[in-house]
Amino acid sequence: MEKAILLISSSYVSGSGYLDAFEETIKNFLKNIPQILFVPYAADKTNWDSYTEKVRQHFNLFGIDVRGIHESGVENEIDDFEAIFIGGGNTFRLLYQLQQFDLLSKINDAVLNKGMLYMGSSAGSNVACKTICTTNDMPIIYPPKGFDGINLIPLQINPHYIDPDKNSTQMGETRDDRIMEFHEANNTPVIGLREGSFLSIDDEYYRSQKMFLGGTNGAKFFFPGKDPVDIPNAREIVFISDGIFYVE
Repeated sequence: MEKAILLISSSYVSGSGYLDAFEETIKNFLKNIPQILFVPYAADKTNWDSYTEKVRQHFNLFGIDVRGIHESGVENEIDDFEAIFIGGGNTFRLLYQLQQFDLLSKINDAVLNKGMLYMGSSAGSNVACKTICTTNDMPIIYPPKGFDGINLIPLQINPHYIDPDKNSTQMGETRDDRIMEFHEANNTPVIGLREGSFLSIDDEYYRSQKMFLGGTNGAKFFFPGKDPVDIPNAREIVFISDGIFYVE
């Protein structure tokens, strides 16, 4: 089965509404898909209905129906859907709920082996990785089974990535510092995905490690023991086994 994964850094981009900056990309990604399954677990449980309704109203504008995974026990029927969208919010809360419903392996299997399309935004992109350890969120709840994600790609994403400001007088760690700390304990490459950017991954990635970096602001790529590499524009990139990649 063909694989298709769309990982968006953020649902909002300055100056535009909810997912508006990615509308054409999303339309092309979900072409001919009449209904998607939405996962609102990154929000507080009291807001799942309103979050799902916001997403439903947005996707209804271009003819796609939305079903919330929390509605009528749908979490047991994910194989009935052609596409799944996991929205943003708090990544720890999202992972906690995915663990509660035993959904990590089910989503992994549905996407990698059964052809279900996967779309994530912010926390939904983070949880698609090996772990959620490069999230920006506070651990407001503890996922009891650890920090492993859905593991669709053997990489890490840092959503909403912000470059260090040389003129700032703030003395705390920059995002680069925190990613360096991650690499002191982990060998997984990290993609600092700036707001307005996304990664599009399909079967070609699993054959040749090629993916497409799209959107407006690019990304910074971090590898253990190496200087980060900034890719400011949309283009295809290829990872190779020693953690270096080629830009085509």
